[in-house]
Amino acid sequence: MENGDLGHMMGEPVSLNVGGCVYSTSLSTLKRYPDSMLGAMFRGDLPTVKDSHGNYFIDRDGPLFR
Repeated sequence: MENGDLGHMMGEPVSLNVGGCVYSTSLSTLKRYPDSMLGAMFRGDLPTVKDSHGNYFIDRDGPLFR
């Protein structure tokens, strides 16, 4: 499997700023549970806000989010 193939399987990378802690994951991971808050956000059912660095901002406790 080539590197490009692995990226396709994992999905588009996404960065989240949760209370000042930046986390990175894939869009497919965020959409895995469609009834969750993250699933609804990235399905387009809830509004999203980006910080000045382009990370999606979630106003919650960052360390607890982990």
